[in-house]
Amino acid sequence: MDANTERVYGVKARMALMVPSTNTVAETEFWKMAPEGLTVHTSRMPFFADRFDSPFDEMESHLSRVIDEVNSAQPDIIAYGCTASSAKGNPIDYEKQLTQNTGKPTVTAAAALVEALKTFSAKKIVMITPYPQSTNDKERVFFQGNGVEVIEDESIIIDDAQLKFKNMNKIPTDLLIDRSVSLGQAENVDAVILSCCDMPTLDAIPIIEDAIGKPVTSSTQALFWRAIRTAGILDPIEGVGSLLIRT
Repeated sequence: MDANTERVYGVKARMALMVPSTNTVAETEFWKMAPEGLTVHTSRMPFFADRFDSPFDEMESHLSRVIDEVNSAQPDIIAYGCTASSAKGNPIDYEKQLTQNTGKPTVTAAAALVEALKTFSAKKIVMITPYPQSTNDKERVFFQGNGVEVIEDESIIIDDAQLKFKNMNKIPTDLLIDRSVSLGQAENVDAVILSCCDMPTLDAIPIIEDAIGKPVTSSTQALFWRAIRTAGILDPIEGVGSLLIRT
């Protein structure tokens, strides 16, 4: 008998999610997508952009402690829920490094976006974010290095605190839909990505897809998809975009 069948919860898989401490969206949206038999357990990586000049580097300096914490929940799969810090070089290499450090299969938001775009056969994309432009520019370079051209990017900034990576969760769904449809309907665009695990996207994705007739994915949706598929869970999940219907 599979040891997981002895669990009261998490019979299919027990998933650990690591997020920056400011993130309030990824865990919420993971639970919305979770099929019966999957549980989600979150650990937080200290992130204080107002205290440090290089907050992502400071955050990653705590990874050893966070990994110990994550593993204490005995997860079957670990999801690294930060796009900006995982969007570097070949993202599969970073996943391999994290997997070696955690001792468990570990997937990242950046690698998940790249793999989702491969699934869609998308080479030219629009990227919508809540980031400062400097972060968009870095992600443009990242996607270009992984065979994807960012035709156009746009930062939705409704609060100056976003320039310090705060309040990303306040992006209104109707505004996200409006900007994504406006840019995504261009003929030379294959897909739209909504980059940032702390920006709400699940309600927007199916509406944008219906409006432009093209695939749409987000950091959180793609990360969840990659994590459950890596864990061997093939359940199609309706209502949150076309990616989760694919096996």
